[in-house]
Formats: sequence, C-alpha cells, structure tokens
Amino acid sequence: MCLCEIVCNGYHCFIVLWYASSGYIVYIVVKTHQNKQQEDAAVKKSLAHSIKDGVAFAATTGFGDNYINPFAVALGASNFQIGLLTSVSQLVPSITQLKAADVTERVGSRKKIVVRSVFLQASMLLPIATVFYLPRPFQMIALICFYALYVSFASFAGPAWGSLMANLVPEGKRGAFFGKRGRLIGQTTVISSFLAGYILNLFEKESLIGFTAIFLLAMVSRFISCYFLGKMHEPPLEVKREHYFSFAEFVRRLPAGNFGKFVIFHCSFSFAVFLSSPFVAVFMLRDLGFSYITYTIVTTAVPVASIVAVRYWGRRADAVGNWQVIRICTIGISMLPVLWLISRDIYFLLAIQTVGGVLWAGFNLCTSNFIYDSVMPEKRTRCIAYFNTFNGLAICIGTFLGGLLVNYIPPLFGYQLLTLFAISSLARVIVSAVLLRRVREVRKVGMACGGNS
Repeated sequence: MCLCEIVCNGYHCFIVLWYASSGYIVYIVVKTHQNKQQEDAAVKKSLAHSIKDGVAFAATTGFGDNYINPFAVALGASNFQIGLLTSVSQLVPSITQLKAADVTERVGSRKKIVVRSVFLQASMLLPIATVFYLPRPFQMIALICFYALYVSFASFAGPAWGSLMANLVPEGKRGAFFGKRGRLIGQTTVISSFLAGYILNLFEKESLIGFTAIFLLAMVSRFISCYFLGKMHEPPLEVKREHYFSFAEFVRRLPAGNFGKFVIFHCSFSFAVFLSSPFVAVFMLRDLGFSYITYTIVTTAVPVASIVAVRYWGRRADAVGNWQVIRICTIGISMLPVLWLISRDIYFLLAIQTVGGVLWAGFNLCTSNFIYDSVMPEKRTRCIAYFNTFNGLAICIGTFLGGLLVNYIPPLFGYQLLTLFAISSLARVIVSAVLLRRVREVRKVGMACGGNS
C-alpha cells in the first residue's frame, strides 16, 4: 500500500494505492474543511470559557488576595512579619517554577496542569480561612505557610496557562481580547472587594470571623474558575528535544538576547516596586487608622481605573507595540510612591490610586503580551516558568529587604513607611533610567528566548 496527500484549495486529498491480484486499486479520500471549522468553534468556546474563568478568578482576588495583608494586620503581625508573608510566598513558587515546564511536558497536557494546580490553590483557602482558630503563637506561621502553598499552586499553573492562551488568541487580537477580559476582571474585582469590605464592616467587632467568611467566598469562586478552565480546548503542541534548554542556559543568554534584557528590566523593577507595595495596606490600616470600608474605597480605585483604561491600552498596544506602552507606564509608576509624601488626605490618595490603576493596567497587559510575542510557542511554557522564577526571587528579596529597612530608617513626616515609599520610588527611577532603553519592540514570535536574538 502507498499513501500520499495533496492539498488543493483547502481540501486534503489522500490517494491510496492498494495492490490486489487484479492490479492496483486507487482510492481517493477527500477531507473537507470540517475539522478546521470544528477547531475554530472549539477555540471560540474556549475564549468564552476563559472570560468566565477570569471573572471567577477576579472574585477570588477581590474576596481573598486583596485582604491577605489586612488579615495579617488583624492577627497583629509586625512589619517584618508582613514582609516575610509576601517574601516567602514568592520564594517558594520561584523554586517550584524551575520544574513547571518539565512537569508540563512530562504530563503532556497544559490544560491538566492548569486545572489540577488551580484546584489545589482553591483548596488552600480553607486552612487560610481557619488560621485564627489556632493558638496565637502559631497563627502567623500557619498563615505564611498556607499562603505560600496557595501562591505556589497558582504560580505553577501560570506558564502552562500562558502558553495555552497564547495559542488560542491570535497575535493581532491579543490586545483587544485581553483588554476585554481585563476589563471584566476589573469590574468583578471592584464589586467583590466592596462586598468583602462590607462583610468585614458588619463583623467590625469580630473581624476575624468576617475574614473567614470572605476567604470561603474566595474559595468557592476559585473552584468555579477551575470548572471553566476544565471546559477549555487545548490545541496540540509538539515540543521536541531541540526546543529544550536548561535554566543555566537561560541565565547565560540573559545579557545577550532581547527577551533576556526584558527579564532583567522587569525583575529589577519588581524588586523596586515590592520594597514598599506590601506595606501600603499596613500604612492605611495601622498608621492612618482607616476603617475597612475606607481602605476598600481607596484600594478599589485601582481596578476601577483599570477598567476604564485597559481597553485603550489594548488598542494602543495593537497599533504601536507593547514596549512603547510599557515605557510610558513604567515612568509614571516610578513616581507613584513619592506622591504619598505630599498628603494623606483620602481624596488625594484616591487620586493617586486612580492614576496608578491607569498605569498598572497598561503595564500588566503589555508585559504579558510582550512575553507572548517574544517567545516561540514550543518554548513559551519554559520561558514563562524561568521568567517567573527570576521575577519571584526579585519580589521576595525586595519585600524582605523592605521589611528589614523599615525598622531602621528615619521617619519622614512622622512615618517610617513614608521613607520606605521614597526609597522605592528612587529605585524605580534608577531602574527605568538604566534598563528601559536596552529593550526593543518585538512582534515576531521566536525572536527571543532560547535562541534567535
């Protein structure tokens, strides 16, 4: 038997020559566009499921992630313990990321990795919700451990999810799609954050019970997110041996490749940002004495502004490239912490948070899209994992250093945390001035990471 394939006008014709006693018999099998149409339909449904997953994930953020640091404050955590909470929760995932790509390739399914990791992440919210029932000396230790596992499972899903979504969303439509998805995530985050603040306000005298309630709501939301992730279609992706590269090889190429220079910039900027960002909640709740409702109003200004801005940034990125947007937003973000020194009036803080929401919307959207554009599909999972390792370590070091510094630096306008904010702003400016100009825009897949630039 002999088999050959001819493609003509989109039709696949398989010609089979079968030898029989009477001679050769020719069979012609025509495969139509049906499979292509089925694939397009599956992708369309998957993107709809991704929107629903994003909305449920946003509820988890609003009810859960946004209130981890306030929960630690309610437990009586010190500034150093707050820093330790964030730094450990970044250190552990950074280490596990090193094997994320290997495990994904061994399992042979990005979707399975995502669904299983998100299920385990959601499960961790149950022990987090019940931490305060433990003896007081063990409460912060338990919170740090459980939250580190919670973030680790979420991070482990990240590279596989990013690779999967980059396959599902065409390059030219990523700004528009992720802009729409980000807008809905922002709306849901605002609503759920306000509901969480209202619940905490209802339990003002028993705030720890209120935290249990909102963390359980976050858990349910993440399980719903997991359900929609499980319904998504996974396009086939063949990863060959030639696409493999070790973490050591990745490190060696960092100074040379464009993607490597981007990693160095982003991680340095994350370090500068997280010198101060975990302590904003502490400053508002402990130093300024804000109620949970006031705290919620100020913090939700960020996602509200993001809702408005993300569509603009998406269109802008599709038109001029992601890097131009990142440059603009980075410069603005660098000035945000120092503005807290001017006034602590709630309306002024709302203005700062609103500007921050606009800038962070563009930065986060275009950072993800820049990675997708820079890395060829077969190497995307591994590149994202290695990037997350470096970024997590930078966040860990920045937060830990901030927690140490705040106990020894002199106060500004009566607050040591304001001094830390000023140091963070200065560090961001230095990173922007030195590293921003070293990275160039890249629109073609495969021009960076693992070998081509």
